[in-house]
Amino acid sequence: MSSNAALLTSLLVSERERLLRYLRRYLDRAEAEDALQSMYFKVIAVAGEPPIADARHYLYRLAHHHAVDQGRAEARRRKLRDAAAAWLEDDALPDTARVVLAQDELARIAKAARDLPERSRQIFLLNRFEGLTQREIAQRLEVSTTTVEKHIQRVLRLLDQAREGG
Repeated sequence: MSSNAALLTSLLVSERERLLRYLRRYLDRAEAEDALQSMYFKVIAVAGEPPIADARHYLYRLAHHHAVDQGRAEARRRKLRDAAAAWLEDDALPDTARVVLAQDELARIAKAARDLPERSRQIFLLNRFEGLTQREIAQRLEVSTTTVEKHIQRVLRLLDQAREGG
């Protein structure tokens, strides 16, 4: 374990209750506990260089980012659940024409996804399906976060064009 990781781990343990209270400003109790657990795994993997000047500030920034990320993920799940519930209501069931159009749209998107350049597809899957942040992807693939961002934007643009029929 690096010196930064050891320092942050020690601080995480001593600040646990305060961090939980901080996270509960944004998340419910269970989500705050999950965020704290996730933070632990991030903290133990922090590199030793360069040394972290203000470990407490670093830890609370990490907590804030985890809270925001979890909030966004929960909002996406809620939106999907709501859409599924609306779709499953008897009076909201699609007619045959809408089903055919949706199948056609899905086929275009699937083809566009298969035709993506390998690196773009890899970055997009890591971000959207494995939930890695742009920074984590950049570190894993040894590229800049700007490169990751551009790949994701490109994929979103291509998939949107396919959805629109372009």
